[in-house]
Amino acid sequence: MEDMIDLTQLIQILKKRFKPISILAFITTIISAVFTHFFIAPSYEASTQLVVSRSEDDNVVTNTEILGNIQLMNTFNQILVSPTILTQVIEELNLYEESVASLSGMMDARNASNSLVITLTVRNENPQLAYNIANKTAEIFERDLPDIFNFDNVGILAPALIPRNPVSPRLTINAGIGFLAGAVSGILLSLLLEFLDRTVKTEYEIEELVNLPVLGVIPGMKPEDFKIKRTMSDQV
Repeated sequence: MEDMIDLTQLIQILKKRFKPISILAFITTIISAVFTHFFIAPSYEASTQLVVSRSEDDNVVTNTEILGNIQLMNTFNQILVSPTILTQVIEELNLYEESVASLSGMMDARNASNSLVITLTVRNENPQLAYNIANKTAEIFERDLPDIFNFDNVGILAPALIPRNPVSPRLTINAGIGFLAGAVSGILLSLLLEFLDRTVKTEYEIEELVNLPVLGVIPGMKPEDFKIKRTMSDQV
């Protein structure tokens, strides 16, 4: 029963302060949307895929060979974004303003479990640059891997395409997060204000404070009520 009363009080508090909560949620949504649209630069992703294949001289691929290639995938992922490869990417694309570390930070190389396909994703604010870096890295990796690792069974499965739409920021998601943050902040603030408010507003609260029954209640009157009464008395 006590829990039900607490829940009822909570609902009443939220009803009473619904307007300021809504205003706060609306303001934070607008701020989040404006900040996302005008102050966060869009980011684009270009992805290319490389596949570990069998040797052209082999007519049959054994399970042992496939398993061995799969076990090499983590090594290939690391080589793909290694300084040996990225230094050449910088030189061939004339990206001398970029360091190996900054270039590596744009990239993500991974393969699905038990897969011979490596997906290289490059994220950059310039879609053309993301496209160039992804394809050039795959090209150099395919060309130089035999010299680095004595392994020539890698080919480009799907070259990267120029991205058309940014992957971030996402205006709708950020605006939704702003709305939730504002709504939650408004609710917490309302509960805090209610908790700090020690004024007595109803006869029920008086009964709880003094532990005595209320015998009568004098209704509140506004100045307009006195004006109406004076007007009626003057007419009489």
